[in-house]
Amino acid sequence: MHRSKASRALVPPVLCAALLFCAAAPAAALDGERAAGTGQRVTVVEPPTDRAAAAAGPVDDLLATLTSTLNGLLGTISGLVPGVKLPPIELPKLPALPALPAVPGLPEMPKLPEMPKLPEVPKLPPAPEVPVPALPALPEVPDVPDVPEVPDVPAAPELPATPPLPATPALPAAPAVPPAPELPQLPPAP
Repeated sequence: MHRSKASRALVPPVLCAALLFCAAAPAAALDGERAAGTGQRVTVVEPPTDRAAAAAGPVDDLLATLTSTLNGLLGTISGLVPGVKLPPIELPKLPALPALPAVPGLPEMPKLPEMPKLPEVPKLPPAPEVPVPALPALPEVPDVPDVPEVPDVPAAPELPATPPLPATPALPAAPAVPPAPELPQLPPAP
């Protein structure tokens, strides 16, 4: 059989106990004497914390805060449950980073040779005047003739009056239906 480390096996039960005791604390506050005893145990268990820590970086600050929070939680739980000693939870320490090598000094840059003077640009002779022919005159646009007036539409002739419809003739009377003949009687079944 393999032996397991006790500290790893106790972490989940410790967290469960912390949740249960924190949830049960308001219910215990109803009983004055019990609540006062719990409050005294909690204040006694909390060790004084040293806030003067050297600034080592955001990761180290986070680990230090997490460690102090876990130690405070363990102290509170062991104060709430008398007679139970919980082992401290230690976070893994970060390995030391290797020192950066010193940057060697850069060599001096050699001086660049001086640029020779550029010769002066000779002046260009003035451009000869080029005659531009005049544009021919635009022909005149003829006047647009007036649009003739539209003649009036003649009035529509009056329609003759519609003659009245003849009266509908009356329907002839329906013929009388003769009575149905009587059926002969069937002989009784044997």
